[in-house]
Amino acid sequence: MSNIIGNKWMGNKRTLAVGAGLAMVLSCALAEGEFPIEGTFTQNEQCRGDGSKQEFALVKVTAKDVSYSGGVCSIDSKQQDGDNLAMRVTCKFTSGAVMASAVTFTKKDNNTFDMAQQEGTYKAVLHRCPG
Repeated sequence: MSNIIGNKWMGNKRTLAVGAGLAMVLSCALAEGEFPIEGTFTQNEQCRGDGSKQEFALVKVTAKDVSYSGGVCSIDSKQQDGDNLAMRVTCKFTSGAVMASAVTFTKKDNNTFDMAQQEGTYKAVLHRCPG
């Protein structure tokens, strides 16, 4: 009986170890192809300095949200496909209104991204600010 329990326990340990190893490999692979979207940007105009004098055009992207002069959008999910990053977001506008939407960022280079709301109601070019 103890041999059967021992074999089942060892089998589960092996499965756990393989699963953990696979998760580490997949995490590393994802990190290598990471999409460099986090940072401070200006929309539809080149960033001058740190962008602080372009307050209306300023966009800040973190791992958790996208903030801009109109409000803050929390990032619900992300899916990368090559140079495209699709996000499902929930936005709370400065007016207090809340709206769920989808946004796609297309990498032009590490400093410039095309941004489009999936419904096609808004498009912009984001220019990375230095620093």
